Amino acid sequence: MSQSLIPQSNRSLLEVDMKNNIMPSKTFYIDFESKKILGIIEDKKAIEQSILLALSTSRFKYLIFSWNYGEEINHLIGKTKDLARAELPRLLHECLLIDDRISSIEDITITDIEDGLHISFTAITIHGDIPIEREVKI
Repeated sequence: MSQSLIPQSNRSLLEVDMKNNIMPSKTFYIDFESKKILGIIEDKKAIEQSILLALSTSRFKYLIFSWNYGEEINHLIGKTKDLARAELPRLLHECLLIDDRISSIEDITITDIEDGLHISFTAITIHGDIPIEREVKI
């Protein structure tokens, strides 16, 4: 009577049903001005905050985050505005489309400001369109 230490099952691991569920969009509300957590937000507001946080977090800088999370826009500091204008759409897509709640980035507009660029775009999400505006120092 030989007993194996390896678990036995009638089902192959490849047969296990895998569901690709989108997690609910619910998180703590961060008031960026007072730097305090002020409750809970859901759905569209939670995704908007997620976008703002991703655009405010440098990729590869913090070990707590995956290397897929964050922005690389800060690499444009010291570059020409023409180069930054050419690179920004790609960098926005790489930063934000990792989130499965965001299906696309549209209507990207980049305009010159004194010490950088003003960016506006619309994030198309599972909870509706979210307009975003940011200034990038270069």
